[in-house]
Amino acid sequence: MKKRMLENTTTRYEKLPAWLMIILACLMVEIFFFGGSFLGGMVVGILAIPYYMMNITNLDAVADIFNLLHLELGLFAFVALTLFAWVKWYEKRPISSLGFFRKKWFFEILKGWGVGMLIFSLAFLLTYIFGGVELTAVDFSGASLLYVLTTIPFWFIQGGTEELLTRAWLLPIINKRSNLAIAVAISSSLFGLMHLANANVTFLSILSIILSGVFMALYMLKTDNIWGVAGLHGAWNFTQGNVFGVAVSGSGAGSSLFYFGNKAGAADWISGGAFGTEGSLMASIALLLGIIYLALQLKKEKENTED
Repeated sequence: MKKRMLENTTTRYEKLPAWLMIILACLMVEIFFFGGSFLGGMVVGILAIPYYMMNITNLDAVADIFNLLHLELGLFAFVALTLFAWVKWYEKRPISSLGFFRKKWFFEILKGWGVGMLIFSLAFLLTYIFGGVELTAVDFSGASLLYVLTTIPFWFIQGGTEELLTRAWLLPIINKRSNLAIAVAISSSLFGLMHLANANVTFLSILSIILSGVFMALYMLKTDNIWGVAGLHGAWNFTQGNVFGVAVSGSGAGSSLFYFGNKAGAADWISGGAFGTEGSLMASIALLLGIIYLALQLKKEKENTED
């Protein structure tokens, strides 16, 4: 498949056996994530020192800062910077090779954001129709709207960083030494396993996240850039937490426009349980439909190219 996203020009890993290179690449994703998170935490900690000194008698107020969703999501920027440094200085290739192509980049983000909201809304609608959740509150106050709108760029940073690690960096490296099916399977499975430590995790929730990884990989290949899938990932999380008010991979996301709770007596495989809609069979069904559609589109595209 001729895609810019699959053109990995680095020669740094060619001397390693393919199996060893794949294992090391998967470990590197974890190192980028935890290394970048540690760096971000250090920077925030240093910047917070003056605040601690000025409010030494009000430590609760200081602690509240570190509970903000914006801060938690913003720290992912340090993970992305760690990956950028590795690509630039060790792999000796431009950062743009990760999919930062300039043509229609903003349109690709908007399109991906729309797809992300659509696919999650489909999963949520199925959950609602089958009696998994019920509306408990609505909040369109000024404070709520401001909070919800300001989370959008931060969800983009968080989702985009995870896409950079697993799709834009890992997938092409594995593809270069094996094949596309293996690359998609391994990168998506690793993406799912990275959520094992999340609160309230279940078998269905990990299955759903692995399927979302496959869906996002195919979307990245279809659009052939990083912008669109970063928008898709960000919108998926944003729609869960700040539109419908359900848990995002097991965690809360603060204020929301709507608040849906699990319906009394509803089975977890319908509602998703405490993990949120991602932990439901409905999410897996919606993602499977999306995967089938994208796979058929890519197959058709390949056949047209060969003709």
